[in-house]
Amino acid sequence: MYSGMFNQIEHNMVKYEVAGGQYYLEGYDPDNPLKIDDFHGNIDIFRSAINKKKACPILYRSGFLYSENGMRPILIKGIDREQTLLNVPSNILKNDRDVLSAYIGKIAAEQAHLSQGDQVLLRFRDNDGANNAIELSIDSIVHFPIQSIDLGQIWVDLESFQELSALQDQASIIVVDEELNISTDSWEYQGLDVMFADLLTWRAQELAGAYVMIAVFLGLVILTIFDTQILSIFKRKKEIGTLVAMGMREKAVVGLFALEGIMIGLVSIVAGSALGVPIVLYFQKHGINLGDMEGFGVNIMNILYLDFSMNSLWQVGIAVLVIVTLVSFLAAKRIAKMNIAQILKGK
Repeated sequence: MYSGMFNQIEHNMVKYEVAGGQYYLEGYDPDNPLKIDDFHGNIDIFRSAINKKKACPILYRSGFLYSENGMRPILIKGIDREQTLLNVPSNILKNDRDVLSAYIGKIAAEQAHLSQGDQVLLRFRDNDGANNAIELSIDSIVHFPIQSIDLGQIWVDLESFQELSALQDQASIIVVDEELNISTDSWEYQGLDVMFADLLTWRAQELAGAYVMIAVFLGLVILTIFDTQILSIFKRKKEIGTLVAMGMREKAVVGLFALEGIMIGLVSIVAGSALGVPIVLYFQKHGINLGDMEGFGVNIMNILYLDFSMNSLWQVGIAVLVIVTLVSFLAAKRIAKMNIAQILKGK
């Protein structure tokens, strides 16, 4: 479940947000909203890549949205309506100077009580510090699979937004399909290792907890197998005593019951796999409906697809086999060392 969740998040981030990486201006901090209006740079150096659809400039400005439900702070993002790098509906945007064309995520629309076709007032400061107010048309409401491009944001046509902000040929970040062969001191490439840094840290923390959970489950398995095997072998003390009395060596007796433990382990692995693997494969294909995950700030869809591998099956199977064999070996060895006369008397 954890592997499936994080693989799904990485896939969605690449497809909808980061592509093959991003170019930041020197000193830009995406986690500092107070400075977001200060970082923008000329994109002429990326013009060739933009024309080839290998780069997508995005311009950020903070602003306020005014509707019948009051005022709401909003992050305005201008995106090239002709871009194909990100899987977002930028092609629906119109280049209109009188009414700014926009699309908005489902969560942001619900929080602002907006519907498709609504017209609201958008206010923001241009690059000269002057307040700019324009009518905004909600042309589409999009159900994004990741909330990092939805919550508190609205997307508008880049060309119109640049003109209204007095920031012609300017952008805050450049999304690319791969690192470009350009020479610039202003822009710095941020690869997927940087884009996924927080996600990888979170993944490591969650997987550590998952391994603890697996250890707890294996502990329960060990307890169950130990109790079952010890009870089974101690009930057969007379059988073991008879074998020893007939001349079978201690090593042979121990080996016989260890072999029996291995056979029981193999049968249990086959039986458990026959029951568990089809269930896991079903949820890997059809997913698990997690219900309404919107608003929780997690970049996954409502359907979680498991990531199952045969390595997991073999690892757990071998662990169970080793446990069964070890328990059978220790129990049989202990009984084989007991007094034969007492064993045959049932003591």
